[in-house]
Amino acid sequence: MENFYINRSEDLENENQIDISEQAKNSGLLMPVFLTSSIWNGIIQPDEEAVKMGENENGRTKEILSQLVMAIRLSRQTKKTNIINFNASFTKDGKSENTEVSSFIGPVSKENKNPCITLFTPADLYE
Repeated sequence: MENFYINRSEDLENENQIDISEQAKNSGLLMPVFLTSSIWNGIIQPDEEAVKMGENENGRTKEILSQLVMAIRLSRQTKKTNIINFNASFTKDGKSENTEVSSFIGPVSKENKNPCITLFTPADLYE
């Protein structure tokens, strides 16, 4: 999981990670939240069919944050871990899809040890 925070500044600059902390505050998450470009490109950015159905990046961001908050609430009752897995539902090519998403609570960066959440897919661990 180190790769998420070791080069976070560079990853943010290169758009390999996206900061959604402002939207996360509206969902009740008081720490910074980042997501990988694979989450952004694969889930948050709607395709043409989803746009025709009225979906947009803001709504999809709110939805994944809502799903994260629910997963945190369910998980904290049974687990003591900094990794939580959940399924994100979204529309692709006019059909409902689910993708496994993981959230990792760790430091913002090597220099900034404050906690943050990073959302990623299992494939992100092997890149």
